[in-house]
Amino acid sequence: MSTTVKGAPRVPRKLSIFDQYIRTVIAFLAAGTPTNGSRLLLTVAEIAQAQGFLTLWYTGNSTSPGAWELHSNPNTKTKNTRKMVVKIIKDFCNFFNPLLTRMSTSPNITTADRLVLNIAAPNVQRTHHREGIQDMAYFALKPLGGGDVRIICRTTHDTKRASKALTSDCVQLCYKVGDPLPLNTDDTTTKTESFTRAMFTLHLGTASEGKKLYVFARWINTKHTELAGPWSSMSQVVIS
Repeated sequence: MSTTVKGAPRVPRKLSIFDQYIRTVIAFLAAGTPTNGSRLLLTVAEIAQAQGFLTLWYTGNSTSPGAWELHSNPNTKTKNTRKMVVKIIKDFCNFFNPLLTRMSTSPNITTADRLVLNIAAPNVQRTHHREGIQDMAYFALKPLGGGDVRIICRTTHDTKRASKALTSDCVQLCYKVGDPLPLNTDDTTTKTESFTRAMFTLHLGTASEGKKLYVFARWINTKHTELAGPWSSMSQVVIS
């Protein structure tokens, strides 16, 4: 499955979505032997530089917090922290977008790699008279108990209510329960499912209680699947 459409940004600019993206992607690049980054044509120095951006953004250390930790905390949020996070996103995009282009040409790249990195699959039979869906699917995960999870989807144009992207008729989920990502295309626990409503309940069963649900989402038009929107960054929640 493809991950983006031509013209859509590979690195999300919205602060909270960028936070999910940079943490997921940097961990992915450093994982494996050899690392996923080196397998996809990055140098050791480039992987280290990418990790440096993450350290500026998020440290996980309350005594030496990153810019996002400062800005997302109401007690430390200031105009200056806003400038800091915006600058990091701008600098990271300038640094990382060329690397994404190089990784997209790697003979080793897989569908799972593209999904994590938000790299589009090669164009096939592109429709010339129609424009692809540009909106990314933003969504919230709310455990309801009994293995049910409520999913509320929206676009950047509707920040307070559930809504579908223009020209889409479904939201498509790629998800799995219990196993960490990145997803593997041959993993039988990975599911892809489409929903016609922007707010719906995923019924995972009581056996899933206490496990983690990992989700990517995108907008699609079932009559023109080649025009699907970009995959979101990964979200996760503990199923209750």
